[in-house]
Amino acid sequence: MHRIDHRKFIFAFSMCLFLAFASVAQTGNSSLRGTVVDPNGASVPQAVVTISNTALNINLSTKSDKDGAYQFLEVRPATYVLTVTATGFANYKQTGLILLVATPTTNDVKMQLASVATTVEVITTTQTINTTDATIGNAFNQTQISALPFEGRDPAGILALQPGVTTVADRGQVDLTGDSRGGSVNGSRSDQTNLTLDGIDNNDQTLGTAFVGALRATLDSIEEFRVTTSNAGVDQGRSSGAQVQLVTKSGTNNWHGTAYEYNRPKNLVANDYFNKHAQEQTCAANGTPSSDPSCNTAPNLLRNTFGGSFGGPIKKDRLFFFLAYEGQRTRENSQSEHTVPSASLRDGVIQYLCQTHTDGSLDTTACPGGSVQGLSGANYSFIPGYNALSPTQIAQMDPHCSSTGTCPWGPGVDPNVISTLNQYPQPNSNQTGDGLNYAGYTFSSPAPNKLDTYVAKFDYNLTQNGTQRVFARLGLQNDHANQAQWYPGQPAREVDTNNSKGIIAGYSWTLSPTKINSFHYGYVRQGVGQNGGSTDSFVNLRGLEPPTANTRTTSVIVPVHNVTDDFSWSKGKHTFQFGGNWRRVTDFRQSNANSFTSALTNTGFLVPTGISNVGGSFDPAAFGFPAVDGGFANSYDYPMMALSGVITETDTVFVQNKAGQYQPNGAFVTRHFRDNELEFYAQDSWR
Repeated sequence: MHRIDHRKFIFAFSMCLFLAFASVAQTGNSSLRGTVVDPNGASVPQAVVTISNTALNINLSTKSDKDGAYQFLEVRPATYVLTVTATGFANYKQTGLILLVATPTTNDVKMQLASVATTVEVITTTQTINTTDATIGNAFNQTQISALPFEGRDPAGILALQPGVTTVADRGQVDLTGDSRGGSVNGSRSDQTNLTLDGIDNNDQTLGTAFVGALRATLDSIEEFRVTTSNAGVDQGRSSGAQVQLVTKSGTNNWHGTAYEYNRPKNLVANDYFNKHAQEQTCAANGTPSSDPSCNTAPNLLRNTFGGSFGGPIKKDRLFFFLAYEGQRTRENSQSEHTVPSASLRDGVIQYLCQTHTDGSLDTTACPGGSVQGLSGANYSFIPGYNALSPTQIAQMDPHCSSTGTCPWGPGVDPNVISTLNQYPQPNSNQTGDGLNYAGYTFSSPAPNKLDTYVAKFDYNLTQNGTQRVFARLGLQNDHANQAQWYPGQPAREVDTNNSKGIIAGYSWTLSPTKINSFHYGYVRQGVGQNGGSTDSFVNLRGLEPPTANTRTTSVIVPVHNVTDDFSWSKGKHTFQFGGNWRRVTDFRQSNANSFTSALTNTGFLVPTGISNVGGSFDPAAFGFPAVDGGFANSYDYPMMALSGVITETDTVFVQNKAGQYQPNGAFVTRHFRDNELEFYAQDSWR
């Protein structure tokens, strides 16, 4: 990896900070501009324009220039009251002026002549349209966020409601793996979307999901957001896809809060076809009457989302707080189906289809049917056209095996394999396997999920009118998602965890109505993991799934430091913008997924390939038994290889540390990656 000269890097970044100018989209704020004119459309210079929000203690003023133009470069997204006063004109007052995140707003004012002291009052009922730049996208305010219905109250569902967005996979779960097209915007890949939270990088560094960031934002913690799908400005970047900006709610002078619970109980759920089919097959295999409730029981399905938020003043007009919590509990069953050994195979008996006639009919002469005895003494019958081999007969077909050397357990059936086969549950389905040696087992497994999200934000106005403001946002989540059991009675085959956390701080300084500086620092520590259910090596019996889940453990921790500094200066018809953005992404990961030795009973590595009809050991035709039908070859070869314990493939993994020392089987492999990203831009917007 190429190393960066840190002295040069720090110098370059310092220069960017010195030259940096503000970016509305990057900081998660809004802007307002317009023109003040008289009844005839002539410009009104030196008009005093003021916007205010008493709840946030914001009161900003500016004067229109010689062309009647005014602007506020960077203001917090909120609903404002706009007033305009000018000599010889009636006072103008406009209420309900909505400024949305990352959406430049144009609001022109037409003054009326005043013969006496009058005030013209205007009430805004609709949001203004962005005519300032060419960006295409939609902004959602708090009312829209609360009103739109989404299962699990997942903000990603709202973000996907944009023209040009294609949603393929459900990204609202702890396990975010899925189709990379999920969340594609105008054809770009999902990992090309750039997510910012309160002006700081919030991208998922491991999976690159389109609308789900490293820190989860709940619906009740979001003030508003915007998705820019096309024509993003020069101040937006890092990726070629959509630009998503989310803004966290703040406390105000007014106490406000929410409390909620959305519950979907089990008693409103119907049984699905596959679960009912599996239950009916289980009842039939166990001799349970179909009228028994267990033969038609809806799977467990409980989805419960609950939480609350609370905000208000700590010190009126100066210091505010906002807290939010949301929990989600899911109790949902997952239908699982596996291939397991038949009852006869567990007892050391192999069954197979005899060689059929050329017309496909069964050869009942060579294979008249009958029964054989297993290791337990139980008898197993087989119909005409088929044959079965007892453990004694299988031993006869293993002439090269003795009690020493390559097969210390003796010829024929391996007792260790029999012990393994009897760890499987009895089959209850014919949907998989050949129905003779291998069969299916299906069951409904619980897969509970537990998700907790905590958000806290503090805002402090350093000045009385809010021209200097600092804020800090803290986020934490604690998630555990259990995958389905491998077999009943076993623990979850894998538990996905997420303990991501982060802190975001910002300082905004309005030097004058035409000069704004904004600084942000963010530390987002993404922490995800998969806790596997196995720490042992294994032997894979070809055609059978293992008796326990061979899932491994992986831990990924990605701390991201992000620093931005922005300054904006409006001069006449020009708005100059420069910006600097530095990210330090470090990836710490460890896994034992590729650290275990494994073995396989693979007939493909025999010489010649296969068992049946090749004239070697365990070939029935070579020892005077009826030949195996060619179409049944694999269904005979695989269980015969497993039953006899013949291992033809061993895969050994050697792991070394930095010192060249070999690590034990199953050791965790640790890897570290680091990436420094430096970006800056310059722009002149000329109206």
